[in-house]
Amino acid sequence: MIEASGDVRVRVKRISDALKLRAEHQRDEIAHDGINRKITYAEWDREADEVGGGLAAAGLQPGDRVFLPISNAHAAEMAIAVFAVFRAGGIACPINTRLSPKEIEDFAALTTPKWCITDVPDVIAPLKLEGCWSVDAMPHDLAALPDQDSLDPTADAEILGTSGTTGKIKGVVVSHPDLMTGVTGTNMDRSRSTLSALPLTGSGGNLGIVMLPARGGATAITQPKFDPKGFLELVKDRRPNLVYLVPTMLRLVLDHPDVGDYDFAGVKYLMTGTAPLPHDSVKRAAALWPHLRIRNSYGMSEGGIGLGTTSQEQVLKPGCVGKLPPHMELRDEAGVKINRAGVVGEIYGFQKHPRRYWNDPEASAASFAGGWTKTGDLGYVDEDGDLIMAGRSKELIIRGGYNITPLEIETALHLHPAVQQAAVVGVPHEVLGEDIAAAVSLRPGKTATPDEILAFCREHVADNKVPRTLLILNELPLNPNGKVLKKELAEPLAKAAAERRRAA
Repeated sequence: MIEASGDVRVRVKRISDALKLRAEHQRDEIAHDGINRKITYAEWDREADEVGGGLAAAGLQPGDRVFLPISNAHAAEMAIAVFAVFRAGGIACPINTRLSPKEIEDFAALTTPKWCITDVPDVIAPLKLEGCWSVDAMPHDLAALPDQDSLDPTADAEILGTSGTTGKIKGVVVSHPDLMTGVTGTNMDRSRSTLSALPLTGSGGNLGIVMLPARGGATAITQPKFDPKGFLELVKDRRPNLVYLVPTMLRLVLDHPDVGDYDFAGVKYLMTGTAPLPHDSVKRAAALWPHLRIRNSYGMSEGGIGLGTTSQEQVLKPGCVGKLPPHMELRDEAGVKINRAGVVGEIYGFQKHPRRYWNDPEASAASFAGGWTKTGDLGYVDEDGDLIMAGRSKELIIRGGYNITPLEIETALHLHPAVQQAAVVGVPHEVLGEDIAAAVSLRPGKTATPDEILAFCREHVADNKVPRTLLILNELPLNPNGKVLKKELAEPLAKAAAERRRAA
């Protein structure tokens, strides 16, 4: 595609080319507001060129991986670094700085980067690299920037670290054509802005927020480190059009004692996703901010899926993530498409530019086939054609021969006025095969006993779905994206269940 801007003609083949075009049209507008630093489109484009040239001058060759353990405290620098890697022809490998040193080392061992840009030099000190720079001293050499037309527009662009809530870290490969999906023209309303605290290293934060200004021309505002009061202050100060909060963050904002004192009048949309959305959070947000259009989204790093609710009626349905689109379908255990409403199946998604796992053909073959991604998520379509989430296939509990989805029980637990977070897992049982156990944390200032919470649960789900064991914890373990780490709860819940049976 060729677009003109005055006497400038830009060939847009990669998203880094789209940034150059926007730098002509929106030169002095803010692209990234990282609170600690703001950059305009022109500054982003210029520094991406300079640092891209600096990487090339240091010896980076097309296809070389560049490790990017950069925190949200340097959101603007992350955006510059990612696009500099693109301009140099390399593959960006962002990784969350909140992961354990072992997980970061594992991702480095998988992706074998030669180069690194970071704001946590101590964490990457053990790695063997040909070159490493801090975010405030990136290499600059505009003269060494490769000819952008010489770079392969179909090449791999990024490797995103993912392990969901279980398993060893894997690298999802995203291509340049994939990144170009959804890129809009320059004739748009430029007043839009999005505020989030998503880690810029994961799928939502990287593909959604880092790419947002280049993809659609909107300003991306990133909170350096999430805290509810600080987020509310940013809503008041920056007046974004859209706020994005993962369900855990949304509950913490709603639970803040001063939440009703903050003006959300300028916010039009509240987006959430990345994890199941407790239904009571939707009801509380709708009551607190009746003017907001609340949208629940569904997607995953592996790609091939992506949808969201489009109406208040949909988002008020527990577990609803929108109409099932043509590029997604439900399949049974034999891989046969399900065409009947109300039947639970695994969600598959089709992608024009399929992704894969880096250096893992076996895992790629298991998850990607013929353009379809096997998600591992369960759901069903209701009579309205809406997709209702039913949990993860690996989390399915088979109790006495009955299939039970934890999500249904977690939804009931979240309705309890004292419960802040809830997680349900299956634990071993000598007779039933598996039994149901739960862990919850309580809202600040609230009290409840396990027996009270279980009695409440019996009012909302069938008796065979009520947890037989429930622990109240100070907080549940979360990964950097706000998802509950059920693998860390499995052992203590199994022990508690065994002790309960012995006591009985």
